Amino acid sequence: MRPFVCALACALAIVAGGAGAQEGRSPLADQADSRMQQAAASLIPVLRGRWLYADQKLVVGYVRDVRVSRDGNTLIAVVARRRRLGGGEIGIPVPALHQRDNDITVGATRESVRQIPLLVP
Repeated sequence: MRPFVCALACALAIVAGGAGAQEGRSPLADQADSRMQQAAASLIPVLRGRWLYADQKLVVGYVRDVRVSRDGNTLIAVVARRRRLGGGEIGIPVPALHQRDNDITVGATRESVRQIPLLVP
């Protein structure tokens, strides 16, 4: 019975030690997150519902939303891609978008737009 108690105590110490090893978020990281969220929120009224064009006036789809990427470093425009290009929602980094006259464009070909992976919900 005694070896079982020792093994259980060791297992609990390892689990408790692992939980304490997680580092907390710094106030600087929280402030950066907040600024990225504010930037995304400010771009939503500007971009949402607008059509996105690629090279040679190819209609890619329309912008549904603007989000912060999973790594928290980039703003992503969520675009509802046309069925002819594969359908589904894709993410395009906002810095890759350009405005020409009243159109929002991205430098991409038909094939490169088709190869953009779908966003995971």
